[in-house]
Amino acid sequence: MTNKKLEKIQNVAVNQTIKLKDGRNLGYADLGNPEAKPLFHFHGFPGSRLEAAIFADRVVQNNIRLIGIDRPGMGLSDFKKDRTILDWPDDVVELANALGIGKFAIEGISGGGPYAAACAYKIPDRLTTCGIISGLGPIDLEVEEEMKSIRRLSFVIRRMPWLFKLIIFFQSRGLKDLEKAERKMRKTIKKFPKPDRKVMEDPNLLPLFIKESAEAFRQGNKGAIYEGKLYAKHWGFSLEKISPKLKVYLWHGEVDEVVPVAMGRGVCKAIPNCEGKFYPNDGHYSTIFKYFDEIVNTLIS
Repeated sequence: MTNKKLEKIQNVAVNQTIKLKDGRNLGYADLGNPEAKPLFHFHGFPGSRLEAAIFADRVVQNNIRLIGIDRPGMGLSDFKKDRTILDWPDDVVELANALGIGKFAIEGISGGGPYAAACAYKIPDRLTTCGIISGLGPIDLEVEEEMKSIRRLSFVIRRMPWLFKLIIFFQSRGLKDLEKAERKMRKTIKKFPKPDRKVMEDPNLLPLFIKESAEAFRQGNKGAIYEGKLYAKHWGFSLEKISPKLKVYLWHGEVDEVVPVAMGRGVCKAIPNCEGKFYPNDGHYSTIFKYFDEIVNTLIS
């Protein structure tokens, strides 16, 4: 197969959209075996459906169907005014119905964690399992340790929105030139914890990661800015109210400097039927890459 033909097939799989009942477009990537058990992937922040495509080879190796979805205002998904985190399960159900999928598993990584939790709370009957990987928790979550970085960011979003907008602006502008962004990222990686640094220094991975991040700003900054505000307010539900009938799995690295492990432990403790795995020698990025096979096979088994 020629490179052009292969690229065309990949584009068809990655750049999919459906029209929702309210008229919005929802973008998604549909990867792997269409006959295999489906696993819906909720990307980090800011991010896009292309995050799922980073794992394309391993999706094939594990014989699964991985469906990555753009959240409103990011990638190919239209912005939705006044949306809440609890609106997300409705979009997921519409997509599942359109694809002819009855029950399915879900996983949310980092900023996708709240959306996985929202689905676990709102549509447990449609889910087989739920996975949260290095996931962000509610800002008012009771934790055993101080989380200064998370509290500081929440304060900026709520009390200094102009500064948060400026942060997002510079982040998006820095991703316009992908080659320049990659060179800058190589310097930034040197400050990462060792396990994350080892993963992100992979020359094949970094360009995909940069492209996936840039796709979040395809429509501009509006979607990312709005989503940041959602994280910093009450989610509209309590983790304790998630049905105990639904099995939730959680994976978190103990040297995570993006989402502290204290948050992961707090989320696991709050969810009624949650089984957590905490890795002493892994960080925010290494956890998903190192344990991808274990994670997906746990969720679809």
